[in-house]
Amino acid sequence: MSLPDASSFQILETTVHTAEDGACLLDQHLARMRDSARQLRQAYGEQHLFDCAAIDSAAAVRAQIGAQLGSDRTRHRVRMLLAHTGLLTVQVAPEPPLASAPPLLVLDQQPSQTDSVFVRCKTTYRPMYTAAAQRVAARHGDQAQVLLYNHDGLITEGNIANVAVSLPDAAGRLELVTPPLAAGLLPGTMRQHLLDTGRIREAPVTVAQFAQAVHSGWPVMCMNSVRGLYAVTPALFSD
Repeated sequence: MSLPDASSFQILETTVHTAEDGACLLDQHLARMRDSARQLRQAYGEQHLFDCAAIDSAAAVRAQIGAQLGSDRTRHRVRMLLAHTGLLTVQVAPEPPLASAPPLLVLDQQPSQTDSVFVRCKTTYRPMYTAAAQRVAARHGDQAQVLLYNHDGLITEGNIANVAVSLPDAAGRLELVTPPLAAGLLPGTMRQHLLDTGRIREAPVTVAQFAQAVHSGWPVMCMNSVRGLYAVTPALFSD
């Protein structure tokens, strides 16, 4: 895969800010941004790209967020974008109310090539995710989220969130299982938080197991720092 010009995209981190808790998992998001910068410098062979001086201090980033919030105590989405020059842009905007019904999560029509630095790193360069979302939108509408899988038939992630599928354990009890990073997916900050706190377990999830969960009515959940752990309505592409 040829790499896009480094000036054509930015490293991206998105979280939510509330008056009670501040910016959700901000330290973890900044750590992932630094790791993404490291991986991209290695991929491009250019050590001057994506300098991280602007995100060395979490306190300074919090101050930028606070300056934009002012006295507003409502729920806000925070986007942090790091350019190839090292310029950090922080964007703060009100978070729209969530829909009352769980969003539809549809298994993609075809596998995706997940062995890419742009899967392991969250950036604004998203052709794989855009193409998958367009395939699903053409059949299920543009509000549907898409669930990707790799060429080995293993579930990876959604286009905007990590995923966990309810599967029976050895005793037949359902537990939430999230695919391992080796399948080819973003190392989500909320995903890691839920693993650390024991709310989900990591193990390979096959397309067949996802289909079994759909047909059995077993819960499927998505997760990110904006919405936390949230229920979805899982579906196969042909449904």
